[in-house]
Amino acid sequence: MRYNWYLKVVKLGGSVITLKDMPMTIRYDVVKQLVSELADAVKGLPDLKLVIIHGGGGFGHYVVRKCLSSSGRIDSMCFSETSYAMTLLNTSLLKELLGVGLPVVSIPPHTVFKAEVDGRVSYDKNLIIEYLVRGLIPVLYGDVVLGVDSFLVLSGDTIAWLLAKDLNAHEIIFVTDVDGLFDKDPKKYSDARLLKYVRADELVNLEFSQSEYDVTGSMMFKLMEGLKHGVKGINVRVVNGLVKGNLYKSLHGNSSIGTVIKY
Repeated sequence: MRYNWYLKVVKLGGSVITLKDMPMTIRYDVVKQLVSELADAVKGLPDLKLVIIHGGGGFGHYVVRKCLSSSGRIDSMCFSETSYAMTLLNTSLLKELLGVGLPVVSIPPHTVFKAEVDGRVSYDKNLIIEYLVRGLIPVLYGDVVLGVDSFLVLSGDTIAWLLAKDLNAHEIIFVTDVDGLFDKDPKKYSDARLLKYVRADELVNLEFSQSEYDVTGSMMFKLMEGLKHGVKGINVRVVNGLVKGNLYKSLHGNSSIGTVIKY
């Protein structure tokens, strides 16, 4: 089914809204700026519908790493601790979003998503559609979910792709801590070039160093995931959320910000 609306999915990276080296610490200065830009964009674009998704950063990822190092798997206690940590982060973000007048509603993924035996992820998309139809802004996040006989981590990136495809989104905006997609690691190479426009089918031909650099590792993984899910007809933007105004400009379709990938 195709939905006749102007929908954008905004994924706020965990590395943007939390501090990596200080567990369970929110970057409130960045969060306040981002939610202000979201509010201004919504006011200026009355036809815009939004779904907001955020990562785990120093909350969920920290807890999962601690669990895996001690027990080697996500057990029931780890599930509880991770979902609690993510609920704390989500509640803090919701407070800021409500503070700028956005009608947000939290949808904890562990209550609506489940990993199936064939590897698919199923969820109740009708619930999310109903919230959108009624003028609400759903807020989801990376979370732990039930598997067939185990507990799994469902990333916010995967949720973004699933919702964008199933809800006929016009665009996904990945808000990160880098300026976009580069042809090589800019932290190592002074001649690294920012790619302004890339076709999704060209991603497999790009060569990146496999270092700890986010855009060559996790960023490339999240972009390739769109091909895995068969996403078509969607623009994806990668923008630096640490630069004031980038998210607002991206929501308004400013093509000079970050990298645009056409799927």
